[in-house]
Amino acid sequence: MTAPARDQVFISYSHKDKKWLDRLETHLKPRIRNGKVNVWNDQRLKAGEEWRKEIDEALARAKVAVLLVSPHFLASDFIANDELPPLLEAAKQGGVKILWVPVSTAAFKEAKIDIYQAVLDPIKPLDKHHHAHVSDAMEKICNAISQAFSAT
Repeated sequence: MTAPARDQVFISYSHKDKKWLDRLETHLKPRIRNGKVNVWNDQRLKAGEEWRKEIDEALARAKVAVLLVSPHFLASDFIANDELPPLLEAAKQGGVKILWVPVSTAAFKEAKIDIYQAVLDPIKPLDKHHHAHVSDAMEKICNAISQAFSAT
């Protein structure tokens, strides 16, 4: 059985940080509509689907992994045990590009993601940006996603 094509952006986040996912998706929408990126997150799961199987398949198809890092993200056992290990292993093997976004101050070094360059400066996570600058930060994140997704 052949591995699925790595053809999507997988967004990993804590449900407690859903407002940041929503903001990111709003900024990504024109790129999604134009076919510049194909994005998956667990909000695409539908009632009656085998959610675990769907997540595993989405992880296997990830070309770019966007990690919305916060204390809630790092506290999630599901993320720590089921999402991060396959993403980090695939990144080691060159199959996935890790883009992590500091949403709020968190112990990101404990998750061993600090070997990857953050999209934004971890000293100034999203929740420390003045409201007027959050859109600028979101566009920077979207540009990084688009660039990573279009890279071969």
